Amino acid sequence: MTSYIHQTGEMTSTDGVKLFFQTRQKPQPRGVIVLCHGVGEHSSRYGNLLQAIDDTDLSVYALDHRGHGRSAGKRGHVMSFDEYIDDFDLLVQSAKKDHPGIPMIIMGHSLGGVIVFKYVLKYGQDFAGLILSSAGLKSKVEVPPLKAKVALVLSRVLPSLSMPTGLDSKLLSHDQKVVKDYIDDPLVHDLVSARWYTEFIAAGQECLNRSAEIVLPLLIIHGKADGIVDYRGSEEVMQKAASRDKEIYIFDNLYHETMNETPAEREQVLQVIKTWLLKHI
Repeated sequence: MTSYIHQTGEMTSTDGVKLFFQTRQKPQPRGVIVLCHGVGEHSSRYGNLLQAIDDTDLSVYALDHRGHGRSAGKRGHVMSFDEYIDDFDLLVQSAKKDHPGIPMIIMGHSLGGVIVFKYVLKYGQDFAGLILSSAGLKSKVEVPPLKAKVALVLSRVLPSLSMPTGLDSKLLSHDQKVVKDYIDDPLVHDLVSARWYTEFIAAGQECLNRSAEIVLPLLIIHGKADGIVDYRGSEEVMQKAASRDKEIYIFDNLYHETMNETPAEREQVLQVIKTWLLKHI
């Protein structure tokens, strides 16, 4: 990743939350990727993607969501899912200002997949493409019915009350180093609030219900063995999306973080993404 110019900075959300962001700039980019990470993680966990596209003329922008990584805010908490979407728009607008007229692709993983999906529904689809990586549209994390009912009540009366995500880190990747690094990462957390839970579930369902509104070029990737998010949500989007240009790749035996799987497996995923990016820039 030596050919990138790495820069970091801070933005302030419309409600005053300090948001960490970083860019990997190319001197004369042909295109820009605006990247949106998953729940509990942060924007520096995408080194494999950056390395795979290092020989392209693509710049990359990414932020740490509020309540994540190096950004401020209570860990894993939002009062409204729109907070994530509006924060992401600050990053998109910054990228557009830096690179006027340059094709832009937005990409989201897991929670980030829901954010970018809802983002284009709210702010428009004037982009060169949309990439959904293991988008969190249908959760496979077991939530006992009683806990789900309690969360609904708490979302109203104690919305910021934190609870464990229930995410099993062993289901992220078959690569044990990836799992260990995730567990040992001080910027990773496993907390979400009661309001976060109800907002996230509602957002995922809204995306599925409005999939037919998607018209921009679309790439979907998912692991069939994903034990965190059900790949059938991705298949449903593929079936319903009105995009004339749309592709889906369901990788047999891969877990949730397909770009962070074992080297041979992730190479297939990254090659698909790279090929698609270059085709759409």
